[in-house]
Amino acid sequence: MCSSSRSLILWIYLFSFLLSQAKTAIEQFEYFIQIRAEPNIRKETLILEDVISLSFTVIVLQRKPGMRVIILGLVYTSFIVTGIGALPLFEIANDYDRYGNTCPLHSKSNVDCPLLCVPNHNLCPVALAPSCPDNLLFCNDGTCKPSCDTIPNLCLCDNASVLSNYVPCAAGQRINITHFDPQNQVNQTQNLCAAASGLENTASWGSFDGTPVWRQCPVVPDPTFTFREPMWIAIWSLTGFEALLLALWHVYKSIREARFYRDVKNTRSPKLIIPQDGINEKEETLTENVSPLKTQIHTNTTMSIDDESQSTSTSESQNIVFRGFRNDYFGLLGFGSVVVTTLLFMVFLGCLVGDYYGTLGGEALSVFLSSDSSSKIFCAVWHISAAWFCIVMLKRRTIRNYFRIESYVYDSPVIQVERRQDEIVFLSNGDTWISKIGILEQRVSKRLGMDILVESCPIHLTAQKRRYFEYQCMRYVLNDKNKFEPYTFSLGKTNNNIHKWSNGLDTVEAAQRHELLGPNIIPVNVPTIPLAIIQEFSSLLYLYQMMCMWVWYYFQYYPMGLVQTGIILLSAIIRVILRLRAENRIKEMAEDVTDVSVLRDGEWKQNVSSATLVPGDVFIVCEHTKLPCDSVLLCGSVVVNESSLTGEAMPIRKFSVPKDDGLYLPDGPGKSSTLFAGTLVSQTMPSQGKDRVIAVVLRTGITSEKGTLIHKILFPAPISFIFHEHLKLAISILLIWGAVAFALALYLMGRGNITSWYYGVFTMSQIFSPLLPAAFTINQSVCAARLRTKNILCIDLPRINLSGKVRIFCFDKTGTLTREGLDFYGSARAPLDITMPFEGREEDPLNMQHILAMGIATCHAVTKVHGQYIGNPVDIESFNAMKWELLPPADPDYLDTLIPPSVKPDVKRAPVHVLQRFEFIHSRASQSVTVLDTSTYRVHVFLKGSFERIKQLSRPQSVPAYYDRTAAHYAREGCYVLALAHRNLGVLGEDITMEEIKTMSREDMESLCNFSGFILFRNKLKDDTTEAIAELKGGDVRTVMITGDTALTGIFIARQCGMISTGQRAILGDVKNGSVVWTDIDSEKEVDIDQVLEDDFTRIEMKTVELAMTGRAFEFLFEQGVIRKFLLHTRVFARMTPNHKVECVQLHMEKGVTAMCGDGGNDCGALRAAHVGLALSEAEASIVSPFSTGNRSVLQCVELLRQGRSALATSFANYKFLILYGESMAFWELIMFYFTVIAPQSIWITIDGFITTSMTFAITQAKPAHKLGPSRPTAKPLGPYTLASCLGVIFINFWFIVSSVAWLFQQDWFICNEFDSSSIDSAKWWLLGDNYESEVISLVIIFQFFNNGAIVNFGSAFRQSWWRNYILVFVWSCFFISTSFITLADPNPYSCIFRINCGDPDVLHNTLGYPMPWWKIESYNSAFGHNVLPKWFRWQLWGFMLANCLANIIWERVIVLWIVRDWAIKRSKNDPKSKRVTFKL
Repeated sequence: MCSSSRSLILWIYLFSFLLSQAKTAIEQFEYFIQIRAEPNIRKETLILEDVISLSFTVIVLQRKPGMRVIILGLVYTSFIVTGIGALPLFEIANDYDRYGNTCPLHSKSNVDCPLLCVPNHNLCPVALAPSCPDNLLFCNDGTCKPSCDTIPNLCLCDNASVLSNYVPCAAGQRINITHFDPQNQVNQTQNLCAAASGLENTASWGSFDGTPVWRQCPVVPDPTFTFREPMWIAIWSLTGFEALLLALWHVYKSIREARFYRDVKNTRSPKLIIPQDGINEKEETLTENVSPLKTQIHTNTTMSIDDESQSTSTSESQNIVFRGFRNDYFGLLGFGSVVVTTLLFMVFLGCLVGDYYGTLGGEALSVFLSSDSSSKIFCAVWHISAAWFCIVMLKRRTIRNYFRIESYVYDSPVIQVERRQDEIVFLSNGDTWISKIGILEQRVSKRLGMDILVESCPIHLTAQKRRYFEYQCMRYVLNDKNKFEPYTFSLGKTNNNIHKWSNGLDTVEAAQRHELLGPNIIPVNVPTIPLAIIQEFSSLLYLYQMMCMWVWYYFQYYPMGLVQTGIILLSAIIRVILRLRAENRIKEMAEDVTDVSVLRDGEWKQNVSSATLVPGDVFIVCEHTKLPCDSVLLCGSVVVNESSLTGEAMPIRKFSVPKDDGLYLPDGPGKSSTLFAGTLVSQTMPSQGKDRVIAVVLRTGITSEKGTLIHKILFPAPISFIFHEHLKLAISILLIWGAVAFALALYLMGRGNITSWYYGVFTMSQIFSPLLPAAFTINQSVCAARLRTKNILCIDLPRINLSGKVRIFCFDKTGTLTREGLDFYGSARAPLDITMPFEGREEDPLNMQHILAMGIATCHAVTKVHGQYIGNPVDIESFNAMKWELLPPADPDYLDTLIPPSVKPDVKRAPVHVLQRFEFIHSRASQSVTVLDTSTYRVHVFLKGSFERIKQLSRPQSVPAYYDRTAAHYAREGCYVLALAHRNLGVLGEDITMEEIKTMSREDMESLCNFSGFILFRNKLKDDTTEAIAELKGGDVRTVMITGDTALTGIFIARQCGMISTGQRAILGDVKNGSVVWTDIDSEKEVDIDQVLEDDFTRIEMKTVELAMTGRAFEFLFEQGVIRKFLLHTRVFARMTPNHKVECVQLHMEKGVTAMCGDGGNDCGALRAAHVGLALSEAEASIVSPFSTGNRSVLQCVELLRQGRSALATSFANYKFLILYGESMAFWELIMFYFTVIAPQSIWITIDGFITTSMTFAITQAKPAHKLGPSRPTAKPLGPYTLASCLGVIFINFWFIVSSVAWLFQQDWFICNEFDSSSIDSAKWWLLGDNYESEVISLVIIFQFFNNGAIVNFGSAFRQSWWRNYILVFVWSCFFISTSFITLADPNPYSCIFRINCGDPDVLHNTLGYPMPWWKIESYNSAFGHNVLPKWFRWQLWGFMLANCLANIIWERVIVLWIVRDWAIKRSKNDPKSKRVTFKL
């Protein structure tokens, strides 16, 4: 194929010329035109020289439009003049050798002679005489058989009228041709056969004049369809029936809906739109019934931890549209026809494949007649079915309602709910191309309605015949205005309103509420396994994979089609299993029905299902049970464990709601009286004189706090990582390149005949591998399993990759950075003279001032459950330190009874009784108790809380002058500082009565208190906190503290753990006199913060100033709109409420991917709001964040980032590997198509079945690096690093495989031994690999494939060194040894499997001198009978392939991952991008 090689050189040079746009390339190009015009001169010896010289001669074209036009015109003209005849399809193989000499003709052995036909057997030559052994008969096919029945006369050619008197001579004659001429093989064979048999005269076929003739029957055309056969009539009938049915339905539907749309047009209310304007909830009295909730799917929350995160759900549910549809029998027929047609398309494709292999009619192509006919029909059906499947898939959510009649919402049996939902893109940096792709995607989505979430909900009837439907677990009921709305019930706004429900509901009212709200369960509909599988496969990606696999099955590639189908199914099954496992876990948490005792009709009813509870019901709270709903305690107190809901590790004590006119605020004072669904009741304590603890139902089902959390998990906002946004653009580029490769395949493999279409589809399906999505799924599941081994549970797999991009890590302090509990550090009593400094700290409770000791020992909510103290850990610590004894209340008027420690063992102290208690709440930052000291019968009020809050509540004349200075002093020492105030109410019964105490409001009780002293606790770091913070900072992660503790304590802990480095200046911002005042912590001097920041001329990441601010300062700066100015300068955010924490995390999320770590409680909102939330919760079922762990070590944060970075890097490794696989495969196939050769099937199976699948799995086994590196892996598939890596390897591989072909054409032993495909059917691709061309490029490409899998595993910044991925090393070694063996070894059974260095047995033995093979070898489809490479060339080829691997390794490991990466990191630090936010670590 000498001309083809010259054409290949021309194509290579054109490609290089267009890439470089070099002026000197014009001269080189003209030179090639000249040598191209010399057909008798071989120029292959110039190939490598000219290719190499090109890289030295190209000069970048000057930007002159005229010159560019001339050059492009020259290229175009040269291509037209010289390029058309360059294809091997139109070239003559083996015409001239390298030196311009005509190639010698080769010998060919065992050539079968055609059958000789004569008028009678007497004319047969002696060598072909029709003689047979005695027991056999000579038959009409020229052979001897026991019987000749049913054997036709082959000389008749199935046409008796032409040669009725001709009979065959003996068949089976073979000859050896010493100079075989493939261009004249028919005449040459006939002449030599005649000479060998002694015939002197033979006639040509067609001149039947009695002379012997060689059988040469005319070619019978393949049978064809008239398409009027019964089978096709049935197909046309079904097609026509479906088209007519759909057309008639459309007309019928339009007529039926015309009146409805006229009415709609007149009333201008075609659809019911639910406005999203917030909660419109009325206070309900005993006589009021219901208040419709005109808002989103779930009501407003009552817990402060969730308020901020609700904004997301509210925005997600904007503009919910309801449309009504009625069923129709005609429509049902139409919908059924669509389902049947979809199945028939699958059956049709299956029949085509089955008939191709002979499984349909007993033999191949028994139904569809011929290969050409079957191929064309398959191609047509494939395209039509793909379009049909695509339309059905895009309209799958609305197609059922299309076959219904649209009608009024209020009387339709089916409601279609439509809701627009936008994606949230993480890490979006405003890239131009990504933005353009996003805009295009949005336009297409809006055009196709893909941005609308659609769900059809059937209408049901209540017992009272009310119409309703359920959407996303919420019941929508038809009201008197003929509108569907969800309902809610309010128990009132004040505490007294709540107490009015203490008598419960009557049965009628409960039934009415039950039918409006639905049962008190959170229904989680987990699909069945078949339905989940159907839902998983209902995406365009799986459609693409399925249609690719149909082509693979049909075109004799079913083994690999089965392998890839198995991998795709495996990844889909993994996704289904993970989904069902997660939803079943949620279902277990959500659906919890128990029996309760309910007050109905004035009497207690036992064993009532909790599913029947409604707001206003009163029920008994029992120990060791889960609460079935959100409720408010009316009587008694309880201890509950809320860890399953909030992650709060310690049990919490709840008290009955007070009987006063104070506002009931669930996120304020009412929180201490609110019980939440799903929390476990550890202990119940009835009020004095009562035998039970009762509560009134506040919210049920999905409207409860637990329901709200589960709703967020079941129906999350869509998330799109920037990785996926770049991937869309990458896929678009791959599809465009795939279309180009498809067109090239059509041209090269037959210039558009039907066979070339299959090769084009093969090429496109390998450029964009169907395995790409499966690889990502398998990688995520592997990483999730690895996280589980580290005791980190993930309930949101896409967040794993996101954790690899964390730049900011926010921490709660107490319980997260520090130990679980605080150590009591003593107290500091107030000086008698407020102008004097404080006295020293006192740790011994017996030496403390009596009132101060009593306050510390009694001002808390600690209770004892089964011998264990339950309550706030700080209160428990201080109570234990005071050595008081807690006893059950001695009187119904008392809440608790406490005994102080005795100074002398034989002296018992008088008890102290707790008369009234107000729990600690975050909004007030304080708690208070009223106690009776029985030794004096005086009543004391103790007020405890943060020292800032107590200062505000205390009488100003009681606050010492050194108050702030002393508190700051202890805070700087790392103390957790509380303050205590006291008020003496006088003698009980004389100055105040018990009734007055019980009815006193919180505001009255806590007023007029005198400051008593400070209560001090030591806040100690966890043992591994400092190590974790250091590793995070070393990993280029900024650490931030967001705590509810004091700022000075936070700064002390930040310095102690290394957040604030040694020698750094700390400045605290707090609100004083209506403005933020900044104070230097060490000098205690006020500073001008703007001036301080300006004086530090270094960049922000180098500044030596660290800021801290209180919650009040944060709120003030936030309201002023200047918080972002100081955000990245601030290290410690102190005295932050739960809402402040959420706002702070969201602000940091604007600057980069932000993680939050907390131990539950008031961290829940921030954990859910952050990009990555890690809850240090002991409760395995905690649903407060995407990640949770029972190991409360801060090093778990480091572990999460290590695993996340490794997962992200591994995802990109698999992405790059499959991209390299597709590009290498495309170049390989196009070069093979160019020479009309195809590698043997065993090579394809090795690549697709073994190398690709095993390498894809092995890449996922890379383990994370031991330490966090100073950078993060890229998240951009089209980023500079990814493009440099992929394009470099693609470029190297391309030139090596092209050079291998050019090198092959320089070999004397190859020239004149080229493969001639002119007489081969290109559809039979498995016959096109027995040649040198296929052998050489296949060996090179195999090396490239498995080496690509190795080089993507390089990089130890985020994963362990490549050699520690033992599975990948093992797989790579196996392929290296195997490929090296078949390259270097002499003919052997193993290499003959791959048709490499092998041949026909007689050729190997007689011609090449190898031992006679003992193994079976299929006959070679080659004129030479073998493709054994010279031994010296094998070693050179092996070295050439090693050089290819080495070049790729040098590019990836040395150039990209070392030189370029280090340069890029250094450049990024010295000259950061304008869009990249920089900050101090």
